[in-house]
Amino acid sequence: MFTLSIRSFYAVLLMAVLALTGCQTAPQKGLTPAQVAVLKQQGFELTDEGWEFGLSGKVLFGSDVESLNQPSTEIVERIGKALLGVGIERVRVDGHTDASGKETYNQQLSLRRAKSVANVLGTVGMKQENIQLQGLGSKEPVASNDTAAGRTENRRVSIVVSAD
Repeated sequence: MFTLSIRSFYAVLLMAVLALTGCQTAPQKGLTPAQVAVLKQQGFELTDEGWEFGLSGKVLFGSDVESLNQPSTEIVERIGKALLGVGIERVRVDGHTDASGKETYNQQLSLRRAKSVANVLGTVGMKQENIQLQGLGSKEPVASNDTAAGRTENRRVSIVVSAD
């Protein structure tokens, strides 16, 4: 009889432990449906890198210019507020240039462009330590550098939100 009650005790204990572990919520991985909806609403597109704003709604720069113009600043402010509004607090900002000039200079210019976008994101409340910067120079053109229109398209910054 003593053996039976020890077995019963262990069975009840095991069931209690299993029930309690079932109550623990695993941390959420990935983006919520509400976050994805806001990304789509803001013009982000899903890419291999994550959700990217830049191909459909470009933040463009003049030739050899690193600062944002007023319309682009307003776009970045709107995006930053929308991301923070749904709890997206980490982004990567990729700066790009056209192929004019030396690659070393273009890489530095593209990083300064990314920094100018990060500064605007900071003004709406995103913490600078949550913004990763990349200066990609002219390595990833979205248009031909053989035309003025193509070069204009390539002078851009992309804001990327990781999909996980």
